[in-house]
Order: sequence, then C-alpha cells, then structure tokens
Amino acid sequence: MRYLKDIVQYRHFWVHLALSGLRARFRRSYLGIFWVALQPLILTLIISTVLNFVFHMTFVEYSIYIFSGLIAWDFLKGCVDFGAASFLTAEGYIRQVRLPMAIYPLKAVLYCLIVFGMAFGGFALYTLLLDPGCFSWHWLYVFPFLVTLVVFGAPLAVISAIVNIKFRDFEQFIGLVLQIVWYISPVFLPREVFDKPLLRDWTAVNPVAALMDLFRQPMLHGITPDRESYGLVFLWALGLWALAVAMLARNERKIIFYY
Repeated sequence: MRYLKDIVQYRHFWVHLALSGLRARFRRSYLGIFWVALQPLILTLIISTVLNFVFHMTFVEYSIYIFSGLIAWDFLKGCVDFGAASFLTAEGYIRQVRLPMAIYPLKAVLYCLIVFGMAFGGFALYTLLLDPGCFSWHWLYVFPFLVTLVVFGAPLAVISAIVNIKFRDFEQFIGLVLQIVWYISPVFLPREVFDKPLLRDWTAVNPVAALMDLFRQPMLHGITPDRESYGLVFLWALGLWALAVAMLARNERKIIFYY
C-alpha cells in the first residue's frame, strides 16, 4: 500500500514525463499531434484499397474495421515498445533520485492512452463521415474499454521495462513477436477468418482478439460486448499483473546496476 501511495504522490511527475514525451515527438512538425490520427488513417486507406476485393467487403465497411483495429493495436504495441525503453530513457532521473520504479513504465502507458484518445477522435470523425449509421449509445462502451486496455497494457509495460533493462536484445526480439501476433490476430484481417477450424482454438484464448471484439462490437455493430471477452482479457491481465509485481519486487533495487 505504501508503494501505491508513493506512485500516486508522484503522479504529477510521471504525468509531466508523458506529456513531455508527447511534445518531444511532434516538436518542429508542421502537422504536429494530427499525425496520431493521420498515420493509422493512411495505413487504413492503403490496406483497404488493396484487400477489400480479396475479402469481398465494401471499402467503407472494411476501412472502418481496419481503422478501429489499428488504433487499438497501436496502444498495445506502444505499451510494449515504450515500456521496454522506459527505464533506459529515464536513466538520468533514476541515478539522481529514488522513486518507485513503476512510475516509468506507467508513464509509457499514460502516453499511449493519450495517443489512443487522440487517434480515437480521428476514428470517430472518419466513421461519422463515411457511415454515420454506426453511431449509437453503444459508443459509451468505449469508457469501460479504455479501463480494460489500461489494466491489460500496464503489466505489459512493466514486464517489458524490466526484461529490456536486463537483456538489451529484448527490444529487437519483441518486435518480431509483435509482428507475428499482428498477423495471427484480427487487427486488419476479417474476424471470420479467425473462427475457422485451423485458428479457432487459438482465437478462443487470444486476448488481442478479445480486446478487438470488445472495441468493435459496440462501435461497429451496435451490440453490447460479451462477458466472455471481458473474462478472457481480465484473466490474462491477472496473470500478467502477478508476473509484473513479482518481477518488480525482485528487481526494484537492482535496476540501477544494469546501466
């Protein structure tokens, strides 16, 4: 409890770090923060143009589907990537003052959450222009979805940060793993592809597929997210948090020696 209180006590510091990272990313950029929505939008248009004929989906339907998957995936990938780098980029702070180490990967999660919020604004505008019929009160489910994203993404950031500070090859290796997960999860490929016999068992335990369902069911189809998807994500999150807390407890005082 004392550790959690310290994290809350220094909230202004790690919020400042997240906002500072956001400002640094777009410094001297003409479009600035608009790139957060433009990047997934441009990738959406490219993928939709190439693949909508393959999967026999209309451009409007498929592009909205892909856009939703990309912004949710970018949050998860960001938690791993920025989480992995969080201790390395905070070396100056860690050497000078003793703070709860968890605030650095949590800063990465907050950064990704802000980026997701801005990208979601672009997604909402894109959907409004192409298919306003998608909008309904079910879009309010985005708020429990955000909570679910953070609960699932935060331990990923903590685990990535600890492993990467100890083994510097992790950042390169995890990039390959994420690329594999990207292709075997319904990020841009149609959801029905993953219900086929060859992938059905994997899909049933894939937390990324469950997260995509929790996001798309209310946004694209106007239906209430199913409890099974929530249960699967929180079961994974429970296991990830147990691992993250154990690793943090074991390595908290040792991290300074890995620089």
